[in-house]
Amino acid sequence: MKKIFTLIIAAAAISMASCGGKTATDNSNPDSLSAEAAVEAAAPIQAAQQIVTLLAEQLQKADVEQIKAIGATIAAKVSEFLSNGDAKAAEAYTAVINNFVADNAAKLKELGAATTISDALAAVAGLPADITEATTQAAEGVKTEALTSVLNAQSAVMEKVNEVQEAAAAAKAAVEAAPEAVKEAAEQQAQQAVDAAQQKAAEEANKAIDDAAAAAKKKLGL
Repeated sequence: MKKIFTLIIAAAAISMASCGGKTATDNSNPDSLSAEAAVEAAAPIQAAQQIVTLLAEQLQKADVEQIKAIGATIAAKVSEFLSNGDAKAAEAYTAVINNFVADNAAKLKELGAATTISDALAAVAGLPADITEATTQAAEGVKTEALTSVLNAQSAVMEKVNEVQEAAAAAKAAVEAAPEAVKEAAEQQAQQAVDAAQQKAAEEANKAIDDAAAAAKKKLGL
């Protein structure tokens, strides 16, 4: 039952990621590490999606001052990622923002807020050149090849997190439905299935993001 309890905790961590919450996991238990890695990879994307929702609301209201305030919030979050040494999270986070900016460049320009986000990010210390380039081009309504590759990587991460969540739910249901006499065997089989899903999710999610980052840097000649 101890392993199944670990799976329930991992599933809870996944469901809390969209709210910015984080459930503690036992780092001494390797069974929980791959699920945690997938959740951590998805967290910047989900945080950016929440900011994009706010931007969309203020864009609809044509509230330039609020858009500027949100720009400052974005810059602060990216600075936090970089201060923690997590450039990959900063890239994933800004890619979601840039996608929104590129899609709404005409409206932002009409409001006189075309460079609001890029100007705010320009003040962030140590901002990587590929992020700077992407934000500048997004303000011009350009979706770069690098941006597209990062967004594709984000989709891959979210897909893998969903797979882990579904595997954990299926494992829990299978164990609960098993007769008492075979419950231990059911637990072991369920654990093996979820372990495999977790490992695959972590490996594919990390590879997708690494490949996207490499493509972005190659495109920029870095």
